[in-house]
Amino acid sequence: MEARGEHARLWTAAGSPQVELLTARFERFAFDRHSHEQLSLGVIEQGAEGLHMAGGTVVVPAGQLVVINPGQVHTGFAAEESGWRYRMFYFDTAMVDELAREHLGTDGVWFPETAVRDAELFARLRRVHRRQERAGDPLTAESLLLDGLGAVLRRHARTGRAASPGTPRDARRGPDLARQMLHDRWTEPVTVAELSAVADMPRASLIAAFRRAYGLPPHAYLLRLRANRARRLLLAGGRPADVAAATGFSDQAHLTRVCKRYFGVTPGAIRAARP
Repeated sequence: MEARGEHARLWTAAGSPQVELLTARFERFAFDRHSHEQLSLGVIEQGAEGLHMAGGTVVVPAGQLVVINPGQVHTGFAAEESGWRYRMFYFDTAMVDELAREHLGTDGVWFPETAVRDAELFARLRRVHRRQERAGDPLTAESLLLDGLGAVLRRHARTGRAASPGTPRDARRGPDLARQMLHDRWTEPVTVAELSAVADMPRASLIAAFRRAYGLPPHAYLLRLRANRARRLLLAGGRPADVAAATGFSDQAHLTRVCKRYFGVTPGAIRAARP
């Protein structure tokens, strides 16, 4: 990052390709509205992070956990003048579901609170994350990750899928069909007319319904989808120019701008941080 004192590093956990890790300190930088496909779980080490979410603004001070469900749209910004420093885990939903079945006897868990006060778990997850920075033994590193996630699930998860507020199940059919088209054709140009046809809804109505269902309009949802795919290719060692072409971005500069807005790091930095 360019601002004084700001830095960020994103990488894949040793021995655990289903887990991504971020350590960062931000002062003036702010994340655009976005969401993650994974469960996002972090510890705020200094300062305070603010998040604009569907239910309002949440401030997470130092010493607390921040928990963001997959698909939950949010921003991220400094809630104190000094900024914030934090460590994040991004757990694939397949991994979360596997551990939920083991620890809770069911999958489909979610977390009702974004800011979680749990001093013992905070200290534990902070140690686990620090261990990942110098992980020489993948067996130990992965075991600690699994133990930490298991503890989070047992202590703070709720069972059953959280319903989208204000979106009845019947009203989701059209947006769901449009969303599936975006996932099926995420590398291709997609028009509003095509989405409208597959959803069997007028264009303006579809865009409004899609935003209510997923927190983003279709074009922003597709951009997020491409950015998440690009991040994984970069973490696997892909060259930024090749990744930009493979994931539907107009060029490498476009990919760079999006990565900085969504992840706080450039494509080159993501690639360089891989194990």
